[in-house]
Amino acid sequence: MFISAILVALLAVISQWWFFAPITRCMTYPLTTGLIVGVFMGHPMLGMLAGANIQLVYLGWINTGGVMPSNTMVAGIYGTALTILSGANPKLAVTFAIPFSLIGLLMVQIYQTVNSFWVHRADTALQNGNIKQIRFLNYVPSFIVSLVVYGIPAFLLVLLGKNWATGMLKMIPKNLTTALEVVGALMPALGIAMLLSYLGKKSIIPYFFIGFFLTAYLKLEIMAVAIFAGLIAYLVFVSQSAKDTTAINTKKVRRITLENRTGQVEEVKQQENRPLNAQESVQYKVKLKKSDLVKTWLWEQSDESAYNYERLQALGLTNMMIYPIKKLYPKEKQAEELKKYMVFFNTEPHMIGPVIHGAALSMEEARANGEKVTADDINGVRTGLMGPAAGIGDTVQQGIMFPILASIGASMALNGNYLGPILFTLVFEVLIYSIGYLLFMFGYKKGKQSVISILKSGILDKVTNAFSIVGLMVVGTMAAARVTVKTPLIWHIGQSTIKLQSILNELAPSLIPLIVTVLVWRLLSKKISPTWIIIGIFVIGIVCSYLGILGVIS
Repeated sequence: MFISAILVALLAVISQWWFFAPITRCMTYPLTTGLIVGVFMGHPMLGMLAGANIQLVYLGWINTGGVMPSNTMVAGIYGTALTILSGANPKLAVTFAIPFSLIGLLMVQIYQTVNSFWVHRADTALQNGNIKQIRFLNYVPSFIVSLVVYGIPAFLLVLLGKNWATGMLKMIPKNLTTALEVVGALMPALGIAMLLSYLGKKSIIPYFFIGFFLTAYLKLEIMAVAIFAGLIAYLVFVSQSAKDTTAINTKKVRRITLENRTGQVEEVKQQENRPLNAQESVQYKVKLKKSDLVKTWLWEQSDESAYNYERLQALGLTNMMIYPIKKLYPKEKQAEELKKYMVFFNTEPHMIGPVIHGAALSMEEARANGEKVTADDINGVRTGLMGPAAGIGDTVQQGIMFPILASIGASMALNGNYLGPILFTLVFEVLIYSIGYLLFMFGYKKGKQSVISILKSGILDKVTNAFSIVGLMVVGTMAAARVTVKTPLIWHIGQSTIKLQSILNELAPSLIPLIVTVLVWRLLSKKISPTWIIIGIFVIGIVCSYLGILGVIS
């Protein structure tokens, strides 16, 4: 158990200490960490099932702008560990995880507050021309803080918590255990409802109900619905693109015919096709090689290792820029040039955000070669684009890609298939970092106009809309399959027996899960805090179980 405690503690440390994103990115998700904790503690199946159950609750918990609504890292790792220690039914993992996730918010506050001190140390180091100190400050102090705040409690829980956990479980009455299983069956409705609130444009909400009833009536598995949804989304995307093309062509014809400007369209085309960056025609004395760009992109994956409240990603991005700055500037100017990156900065870091860093590199290269590019110009582009990139990146990655892949992975895991969390982790990360790498290189090649040209094209809106359709249909399937509550109410009238659940099934299968999900969605739309909704689900689930109103679908 000592070795298990060390391994789980290390996992808890890197779940918050994001020293290299391709390794640490999915350590924030219970679906991934549940299986890993299970392997470390010798119960991989129980760990995977516990992690998958916990993940369902957090499908819609999206962290944007440095704001964390709940600590899913602590929920997944600590909740799974406690489930294994107590030998509990994995359906109870949710009730173990949620209290930890709320305590975890305090842990996040401590971690990100303490990390603010290293930013000021970095300012002093650059003032003294000490670039090497930036590397140290980005990694070592934040590791120590994460070890103390996350690692040591996880170590003690696994090493000393078995007797306490099993004793606690034995103290819970059978009726309360059953009631807590009802609570666990209701909880996925919150994660699904949060996604509906995030993705729920009125024009595409019907796709949620299509996905729900495809599973409720036809019993289609989630993969079948996902494929079906993908085909529908493609048709919608093609249809929207065709309409836009028709509108553009109509506009061009109208300009030629009515205004009699026959050369105007050709002139516009020539302007649209002109080079966006002077790099293509100017020969620089100092130039970054492809290998330099790749190394810089790899360093960028550590941009949140010392994430802090004061300047968020600033220290990590200064660390990223050390390598190219050394390539571009003489030694006496390097520290001074790095200072401009120590300003507040925050965006979606690994999929869409890298296009900003590529554009900044392009401008930095021009500055190093004597072009009229100031430090204010570079930071103006960076800070001006970080908001739009974050809006697009968080929406596509956390609001669309993640719930689609996590829903499929969790469903596979709950069916006892180890490929569920493995495929989720691999596919999710390959997509994120492939797109991020390509956009990083695109940003460098096209310069500061790159993001602007992408945003103006409108293509991202169409892609986002198409993926939202897939996400809504998959989420609809999850509502039908994973909000596993029913009513055991039975009435005896004379010699007749009336089962309420049978009547509801004739009206619409899985009607209670649908009502619960829509009700929670409605509460969220009224700006009710998810924390209060969690408390309400606990109270209502326990009361309705004791009264015999709600039970769990076996």
